[in-house]
Amino acid sequence: MDRSEITGIVLAGGKSSRMGREKGLVMFRGRPFIQYGIDLLSRYAGQILISSGNPDYLPFGLELVPDSITGQGPAAGLAASLKQSKTSWNLVVACDLPFLEPELIDGLLERTSDCQAVIPVHNGISEPLAGLYHRDLGKIFEEAVLAGNLALHKILTTCSVHYLETDHLLVKYPNMFANFNTLNEIELFI
Repeated sequence: MDRSEITGIVLAGGKSSRMGREKGLVMFRGRPFIQYGIDLLSRYAGQILISSGNPDYLPFGLELVPDSITGQGPAAGLAASLKQSKTSWNLVVACDLPFLEPELIDGLLERTSDCQAVIPVHNGISEPLAGLYHRDLGKIFEEAVLAGNLALHKILTTCSVHYLETDHLLVKYPNMFANFNTLNEIELFI
């Protein structure tokens, strides 16, 4: 796929209650968390959206997409961002996944036929916050949020999903799916 056919979406709309501050703006190894996702997505996507209504993200120069139904987690962020997207395929990463690798994205992009989403899985654990989503899923996520179903893995059971096995990548990049919810967790990696 050409970059013009892909939108990147960085999910940064969480409450960050355990972090105690806006997670995407927390500095990690000299850069704010969100910058890692932006840098990775910019290699693949013609446009990048930040799933957040927080004006503190405006200096990044990217379009902000606030949740239409606030306080409902990543499912609401995906619903709003996929609705805003102008491309069929959308690479989605959470703002607190700084160790994602291009090899993962390459694998996701190779598996788009006959499915609505491509989601990495390792050791039986799916990683829906680092996946590839078809724009048509925006309506499914919106309906799920309105019905009170907020768990991404449950919503995805109603969709056509290709689960991409990534155990081999974790041998090479053992921290690839490491995410951070507290300042203490960050200290372990600095």
